[in-house]
Amino acid sequence: MKNKRIDIQQIVNPAKFQKIQDDISTATGLAIITVDYRGVPITSHSNCSDFCKVMRSSEKYRDYCEKCDSRGGLEAARLQSPFIYYCHAGLIDLAIPIVVDNLYLGAFMAGQILLDKNDNINSLERILPGAYDPIDLSDNSTLSKYYSMLHVMSLERVEALAKMLQHIGNYCVEQAILKASIDELTKKMCVDDSSKTYQQDIELNKLSVPHERTVNRILQPAIEYIQQHLDEKITLSKMASLCKVSDSYFSKLFAKEGLGSLSVYVNNVKMARAKELLKSNDWPIRYIAHNLAYDDSSYFIKVFKKNTGMTPEEYRNHFSSNRA
Repeated sequence: MKNKRIDIQQIVNPAKFQKIQDDISTATGLAIITVDYRGVPITSHSNCSDFCKVMRSSEKYRDYCEKCDSRGGLEAARLQSPFIYYCHAGLIDLAIPIVVDNLYLGAFMAGQILLDKNDNINSLERILPGAYDPIDLSDNSTLSKYYSMLHVMSLERVEALAKMLQHIGNYCVEQAILKASIDELTKKMCVDDSSKTYQQDIELNKLSVPHERTVNRILQPAIEYIQQHLDEKITLSKMASLCKVSDSYFSKLFAKEGLGSLSVYVNNVKMARAKELLKSNDWPIRYIAHNLAYDDSSYFIKVFKKNTGMTPEEYRNHFSSNRA
């Protein structure tokens, strides 16, 4: 992914990650939000505490909250590692940077908790010291009530949670890089119709018929979409919509062209693509399954074996031994 401008949403899909973020927040007791490099949220705030909701809605303290978020994220970016700190109100926050090729794309911002009194309070940096006087709590019963409801954690637990979020961020980056590599390989495979690999794989040639002969123009948008989006769930309604026809007419026309049913066709194309990926690289089976829209790698293995008579690993080994 080098030499290309990368957006954080290529790494963290907001729609898909929101539920994961919500579950992590519920399980850990941390409030969490994901932001881009400018500090602009790309997800909704998960379990934002009532105390912080009041603070962030206050004209008096809102700017302090935003400055703490910004400073925390920038410091994490500078360190390229989790940064744990005290916010202006004395709460513990943590920023976990999302970095690709040394480029800071954004961060997981978490926290809104209190540190156990037994921990060394001088071991963490205090951002905007003196910006908020805890004595003010006595003048605001609502804030005082919400403050007493904040989660209390040990520094050891906070550090462990920061590492966990860092692992999640690293995994998101690895998956995005892998997907980009597979997409690049897929494009090359689709364009290079004269390659030896295509000539050697009769089944793949059969599946490439839409590119070798004139297909009914009505179906062309669906055929092209399928070839380019094997990492997505392909549905009849979506394909029919792309071709601007009804579901039933699409199915009839698809069968009339000798392509069989949509589900069988998509599965066969995925199997052909899986063979090419198994031949051309040593990516883990679960990665290939994931990038062909199989949520369960064991199910992918079962389907592949039914299609070829071999498991993906056996197929890869068989191809490698023949090539040797």
